Amino acid sequence: MRFEGHGVVWDPKANKALCRFEDGFIETTDKRIIDGLKKAGYKGNKSNGTAAKDAAEEAADEEVTEENEA
Repeated sequence: MRFEGHGVVWDPKANKALCRFEDGFIETTDKRIIDGLKKAGYKGNKSNGTAAKDAAEEAADEEVTEENEA
């Protein structure tokens, strides 16, 4: 997924940086980062990448959604 923002997003549970925005955005398929950014209020969009990358993003996003619903 692709998220827009600036600077560093902090992960208070791990007490370290969750991610750093480069040139105003970050693209990731890491479900931990996706979940952390969504919990912090960031809105994600699907990337315009390869089919494999899009499938990986969709799977990570579904896992995050299922965990949040439980």
